Amino acid sequence: MQLLTVEGWAGVIADLQSKQQAAREHAEQLQAQKHALALESAMGSPEAKKALTKINAELSRLALEGDDWHAALTQAEASKKLAEQAEAETADRQRQAELSKLATTVIGHAAAYTKALREAVDAGERLKQTIRQMIPLARPDEMANLNRILEAGCWMRCAQFAGLRTHIDFRPYVGPAEHLGPLETELAVYLGKWLNNTNGKE
Repeated sequence: MQLLTVEGWAGVIADLQSKQQAAREHAEQLQAQKHALALESAMGSPEAKKALTKINAELSRLALEGDDWHAALTQAEASKKLAEQAEAETADRQRQAELSKLATTVIGHAAAYTKALREAVDAGERLKQTIRQMIPLARPDEMANLNRILEAGCWMRCAQFAGLRTHIDFRPYVGPAEHLGPLETELAVYLGKWLNNTNGKE
């Protein structure tokens, strides 16, 4: 049996149905002719009998042909279903392949995210260690800003500024939006007197 696409089998089925319908209409016309000749034939008209014989033979042929059309349509519809199944399976394999490709990409992004978080944690820890080294050197009036750097506030504002709340649920900062910014900008405010004092003098 010829292998066709779903569209191809749909065309075959439409063609078979059209031919089957034409055969039915032809049979209906013959039946009408037969009905019209019945009385003449019964009354002994040789022409009517001859015509009826021809019509009956044609009706018998159409009846057998009708069985063939039905069988052909049944097979074509079954083949169309198989083609639909094959196309659906092919489409699903393609879908799964695309999902597999995208899933691999997701894992790559996830690894980059994890790496970035670890780097952020390491950088934050080094920053805090440096602040702890500064505290013993600071005067009492200088320690407030250093201690604020060790608190969570500036870190949370930086995380929110960087967009981390899109991925991690934590309490948002509800103050003015201009308070949100890069960590280095906020810490520069706390450390300004030393950042601007390049020669070690106040």
